[in-house]
Amino acid sequence: MLEPDVTLTDLVLAAQCMAFSLLLLRRADAASMVRRLYALLFAALALASLFGGLWHGVFSDAETGLGQWIWFCVMVALAVAAAVLWFISAALFCSETWARLVRMIAPAHLVLQISVSAFVTDSFAVATVGLLPPVISMIAGNASRFRRTGSRRALYGAAGFCLAALAGLIVAFEVSLHPSWATTLATYHMVQFVAFWMIFRSVPGGAAQPR
Repeated sequence: MLEPDVTLTDLVLAAQCMAFSLLLLRRADAASMVRRLYALLFAALALASLFGGLWHGVFSDAETGLGQWIWFCVMVALAVAAAVLWFISAALFCSETWARLVRMIAPAHLVLQISVSAFVTDSFAVATVGLLPPVISMIAGNASRFRRTGSRRALYGAAGFCLAALAGLIVAFEVSLHPSWATTLATYHMVQFVAFWMIFRSVPGGAAQPR
């Protein structure tokens, strides 16, 4: 295993996100479109983490061959997550006019992000930048809902998406908890584990209006 701490924390994230996805689909009100979108979001994040763990464990720094394709799968999964976030934002917080606009933005965003990863650069920064606009939209929407209603779920959502966004600073400033067993990316994954749990707690409790 080339990067054991990064690989193992990636696999823990994959298990967490897949469990969240399955829990959302199994609940009685799983017919709710918002819940299905959140389930799809966590499924995309699970795949990104699974492929990320495989790449860091076996193919780290591989520029050609199977390793390159494994990394590209990570980038595609994160592009899908970004697109799904746009749809969640539209479903939860936006007017019908903005929702129609988002339905055009999200597919274009998906195609653009995958195209950049495929033909320009496959740097992880592409995924980070691509996720930032819909994440900001989710932070703003949840914060607005919390101010209006005092909803605990909205507070979890705003805090969770803020933490997920701020976690990028760990990578930018190369913060680590241990030089061998909690390196920068492993520390980043640990923070994301908490952020994903908070986002899961923010999922609306019913099929009608978010609470």
